[in-house]
Amino acid sequence: MTTHVFGGSPQEGLADRIYEASVLPEFWPDVLRDFAVIAESLEAVMVATNGESFKWIGSSARAEQLAEEHYRYEGALKRSGRLLAAQRAGFMTDRDVFSEAEILSEPLFADYLIPAGYGRGIATAIQVPTGDTIIFHGEGDFGDGPYGADVVRRLDDLRPHLARSALISARLAFERARTAVETLSGIGLAACAVSQGGTVLVANRDFDAEQSYWTTRGAERIALSDRRADRQLYDALDVIGTGQGVRSLPLIGSSSGAPAVLHVVPIRRAAHDLFMRAAAILVLTKASQSPTQATSLLQALFDLSATEASIAARISAGRTTEQIALVDGKSVDTVRNQLKSVLQKTGCRRQVDLARLLAQLIPPVSKSVIPTPLPGGGVGHA
Repeated sequence: MTTHVFGGSPQEGLADRIYEASVLPEFWPDVLRDFAVIAESLEAVMVATNGESFKWIGSSARAEQLAEEHYRYEGALKRSGRLLAAQRAGFMTDRDVFSEAEILSEPLFADYLIPAGYGRGIATAIQVPTGDTIIFHGEGDFGDGPYGADVVRRLDDLRPHLARSALISARLAFERARTAVETLSGIGLAACAVSQGGTVLVANRDFDAEQSYWTTRGAERIALSDRRADRQLYDALDVIGTGQGVRSLPLIGSSSGAPAVLHVVPIRRAAHDLFMRAAAILVLTKASQSPTQATSLLQALFDLSATEASIAARISAGRTTEQIALVDGKSVDTVRNQLKSVLQKTGCRRQVDLARLLAQLIPPVSKSVIPTPLPGGGVGHA
């Protein structure tokens, strides 16, 4: 049998560390390592599932690899499904939901887990208010035989702490999403947080007021009035975690709405936060009638400095780097470096891409407000 070392350290203070991890998710791997020792297991993972998709944090890199390989097998859904169907408020082992014959014949066990030195599972399922289920799972060596009643008892003693921690984490994740969209409302931007499937989780009052651009359909999924943009939005959400796809979608204005742009802003590290259901924040912007407001908008959307926003606005209005350098009293190289920073921050490769991106954000600027060089080096207005 595998040798497991028990003493004071894995269990000592573990409840406190579980609550620490509820607010500092980076602590979960350490907590799961101790959980694995207490569970007489080789590895442990914490899995979040909505019944269709799974996310996880492991006790080690090997545990996360094991989870990824595990969920490639069709039998993995059966394994999780039987645990969830049991609805037991406590820890269960594989032998509670599978017969010995099933374990030895099920491809997940027979072809993968047991040959790899695993196949001895113990887990519990905890429902959280977001609608997700959190599974705490220990995976050991099938050759070690069934888990003893003392292991189940130790883990059941920990379960109330794990359940309360999951509740705290889920609530904090929701509050982070709500704070983000409310902050955008404070600077006049309509926004909502959505799941990868397009479900609206929280929206600010400005977004609620823009009914000419969007609505919700079954299960509160967002639907854009512009059908072309609606297809682009769901294409973008499908690949939200890859850094690919369109991030700014021009919207055709309806009879009651001006042209606008919907920006798909990925929530970073969402894949590593089991409790963050929001995959992206959608920000709706409409063409400004004031160049000053437009540059402020560019600063807010793309984290541009005031100088970078001014350069972006003038590039979108057709000015060249040489013209901007002359007006600002800078070298062309300086303006080009600043423009390079603008391109990086906006995700554009070329000036023409930048101009297209900003076309819906900045209205055609009157020549009377764009400084132009005069013969002899002076500056005037055309």
